[in-house]
Amino acid sequence: MHGYYDFKSSDDEKRKLRIRVDVLTRARAAQKNRADSLEEKVTELERENEKLKEELEKVKKQRDTYKDMIFKANITTWKQSVRRKRGRKNGHRGEGRRLSGTIDLTKQCFAKECPKCNTPLKRTTVRITHTVTDIPPFDSIKPITTQYQIERQWCKACHREVRIIPTGVVPGSRLGVNLLTLVMMWHYRMRLPFAKICEQLSILYEITVSAGTLALMVQKAQTFLGHEYEKLGREVRGSPVLHADETSWRVEGKNYWCWTAATDKATVYRIDESRGKGIAEKLLANACGVLVRDDYKAYTKLPLVQQSCWAHLLRKSHEEVARDSVSDEMRRVHQKLKDMFGLLTEDLARPFNKQELEELYEWYKKDIDKIIKSQFQSADARRVQTRVRNQTTNLITALLFEGVPLTNNLAERAIRPLVVTRKISGGSKTEKGATAHAVNMSIIESICKKKLPLLQTLQSSLLQGATDNN
Repeated sequence: MHGYYDFKSSDDEKRKLRIRVDVLTRARAAQKNRADSLEEKVTELERENEKLKEELEKVKKQRDTYKDMIFKANITTWKQSVRRKRGRKNGHRGEGRRLSGTIDLTKQCFAKECPKCNTPLKRTTVRITHTVTDIPPFDSIKPITTQYQIERQWCKACHREVRIIPTGVVPGSRLGVNLLTLVMMWHYRMRLPFAKICEQLSILYEITVSAGTLALMVQKAQTFLGHEYEKLGREVRGSPVLHADETSWRVEGKNYWCWTAATDKATVYRIDESRGKGIAEKLLANACGVLVRDDYKAYTKLPLVQQSCWAHLLRKSHEEVARDSVSDEMRRVHQKLKDMFGLLTEDLARPFNKQELEELYEWYKKDIDKIIKSQFQSADARRVQTRVRNQTTNLITALLFEGVPLTNNLAERAIRPLVVTRKISGGSKTEKGATAHAVNMSIIESICKKKLPLLQTLQSSLLQGATDNN
């Protein structure tokens, strides 16, 4: 029949198509969910990867820091293969311990018979010499106990009793000046605790004494050395160039500060509870020279011509450059400061010419002003710029005065003995002990700086101070 259309088959196809569309729609939705889930996992893995990279960088830095400290046995590197042989070069004169200028005792050494066959041997005039420096035998080192019988005499003119003080005796002490000098040398120069000194005295000299007795002895020594301490203070303040620094100290478990003022010939310490500018003013009162110091603000207001330490400035600048997030501006500032320091070092190494150095001073001043007036966008460059701004021309004062260094290394070295002592002992137990430590250390360090015989000079100062106090 023409024109007949099968509606039943058409409806079946539509139903099948709808079913197919629904299946595809659900499959697409499921695929989309899986894609979203995978995308989230990829994002999470990327974050974990970044964290692992950061941790890897930290591990690499630690490895680079400590790799030279690791002992490597039986490994020969190319550096070791080309390393120069230790010691002096061939043809150079050797160096050894020089013989003593005086011979206290001469002994003849010979054998009466051969040690192998017991054949009698004759004496000869051919000799070889072997010189040995030694200390006395331990069993012969004995302490000397002296009893002084001091007469009580009467002066008819003054109507007063007279009792003399024996020569070489510490007033009011049952231990002699030789022992006191030795204890001070062991404690302040060798940094031995009082307990160890008591042990040494017992082993070497069979002297039994307590650590408290030794502490009282050095406190008494501080009163005898007071005049020398004041003399050192005047010497430092009168120097044309002086250095200052400070470090922490502990007294009875509390935070104190140890200040130092130093020259190449003398050192003065002061331990105080405060780190304020008032202590700096007292320590450097009436000083007339150029003060070399770090960028601590307690020194800024002092009425002194000042030279700021370049080592501290370059150290802070290097710390900024060493950061992972360092800016290009900071790199340029750091390089500029390094170049300026190198040129300053070369200029100061030449013979002092005031007119020439004054002209250079103006040129360096322009370079510093350029750094101060620059409009830096990065925070690290601005931090270093602030340090330069706070010090300004104090960074180049050395150009105007002969003998002024660019760094405060002298003060750093002067205060180092106190830092080492603090690490060993932890500080002082009392304020009196802290004061005694500052005074006695000032005297001993200054004696060593002047290259004077330590024991003899210290003992002479103790006896002179004991005589003056009485």
